[in-house]
Amino acid sequence: MTSSLTELRPPPPPTRPPIPSRRASKRPSTAGYWVAAVVAALGLTAAFLWGAVGITNTQDRVDSFARLAIPGATTVSVSDPGTLVVYHESAAEVARSAEPTANGRIATTRWDPGTRTIITVRYPSDAPTWQQLGLSVTGPGGAAVPVATYRSSARYDLEPGRAGRAVATFQATTAGPYRVSAARASEAGATLAVGQDIARSLVLTRLGVVILGLVTVLVAVLVAVATYQARSQTLR
Repeated sequence: MTSSLTELRPPPPPTRPPIPSRRASKRPSTAGYWVAAVVAALGLTAAFLWGAVGITNTQDRVDSFARLAIPGATTVSVSDPGTLVVYHESAAEVARSAEPTANGRIATTRWDPGTRTIITVRYPSDAPTWQQLGLSVTGPGGAAVPVATYRSSARYDLEPGRAGRAVATFQATTAGPYRVSAARASEAGATLAVGQDIARSLVLTRLGVVILGLVTVLVAVLVAVATYQARSQTLR
């Protein structure tokens, strides 16, 4: 007698139909690129205007400085006590030569309006010291005011073809007239200007412009990259 065992297996589950892929119509738009372009344009324009306004305001302050010919004297009326700076103004250098001079410094040139030629002048940082100019300051009460060398670097341009460099400072501790005089001339046509320190405003303006420009570029790049990544993921 023979027998057989039949293995009973459950039927296979029904096959589900494949899920249709999303259509390409749902791909993110390119609006992010336009946003990045607008951010870059507005931010860089604002940085440019900031710099232009800052330079204009500084130039207006320079134009309001009290001035004296060298040798000579002038009276500066101080209403807000503080630190005042003395600037030496002379013909501005307009170009540089590539070859160093005998002392290892790069020579500079400037435009001579009298002869209408470009002549070589000394290195621009060799502005005369206040001791060489015989600079002295007298306060409202007639007492001598101590003068100190300007330790930082501040330079501005004048029109036509003149530049100023800070050479000395003094403290105007009280309001009133201060007499500033220079006994010895450094070069023909040079003058002295007395006013506030412009270095801080120039540094803040430049720093603000650079920071605003960098932040603008960074934000624009991030928006553009995020848009690109979002559009790329829909193709996978």
